[in-house]
Amino acid sequence: MTDQFIQMVSERNPFQKKLLKDWQIREEERQELESILEFYTAGQGYSMEYLVDAYTFINTMVMEETYFFERNKRYRNATFEEVNEIVYQNEEYMKKYMIGLCISDYIWIQHLEMIRWFEQILQEKKSKQQAETSEQRYLEIGPGLGQYLIRALKYGGFDDYLATDLSPTSVEQCKRYMNYRGIDETAYQIIQKDFFEFSSEQKYDCIVMGEVLEHVEQPLEMLKKIRSLLKEQGMAFITTVINAPAIDHISLFRSEEEVLTLAREAGFVAQDHICVTAGGIPMDRAVKRRYAINIAMVLKGNAG
Repeated sequence: MTDQFIQMVSERNPFQKKLLKDWQIREEERQELESILEFYTAGQGYSMEYLVDAYTFINTMVMEETYFFERNKRYRNATFEEVNEIVYQNEEYMKKYMIGLCISDYIWIQHLEMIRWFEQILQEKKSKQQAETSEQRYLEIGPGLGQYLIRALKYGGFDDYLATDLSPTSVEQCKRYMNYRGIDETAYQIIQKDFFEFSSEQKYDCIVMGEVLEHVEQPLEMLKKIRSLLKEQGMAFITTVINAPAIDHISLFRSEEEVLTLAREAGFVAQDHICVTAGGIPMDRAVKRRYAINIAMVLKGNAG
């Protein structure tokens, strides 16, 4: 099924054909992509043509927004209200958007590298928390189709898993996919809730947020709230994008240092971070030309 998808995309788009010619993926990741394609076709009744349309839609949207960004030096939309109705509360748009983005996690190298690093961080963390006697809690903001959540369940060794997303379509699709993968629904909880309205008496050992920060008007306030929910020795894994226009990107981060400074202002210490360019473009060229860069950070609440 994966080969069929790649062939159909290549036949439709010459640029994607060139990109996919050198596409490399680990066997486990290929199996995951196969599972996603099967979920949407056999499990949800979408045709392969629709999946190709969704992936093409994402690429076209990013290209259009990139043209706007290059001309205007800013993102098209600047408020949550603008994108909420267009994207998050539009069921049909959101379905195609989610499908396209989910597939891109296994084709766009920057997305793959973020997921791979997260898996590595989890495995390292698990090996260090064997002596922990208190209940270990995991919180995720905006789980999408569950790529990070599934890895946290597999490698994290936490006792409690909670995810929150403001989009009803995202919540429903994530639940369905987790069920399709055979993951016990009692092992985790996903709720529909705007994170700014989320409250909890609990503190969390690990808080994960993959590419959400650029979607909000107040990124500093969001990071501060994450910091307030994190245990003193807890870890936050946060990814976002630099100079990466999309229809629902609101907050524009123009440099690696700007993102790291924002994290410090929120009360975090960046224990480690990585930056990955779109398409593997050399970093110095991406910085000079203002090409898209993805950044992932492992953040701690204090220097210890």
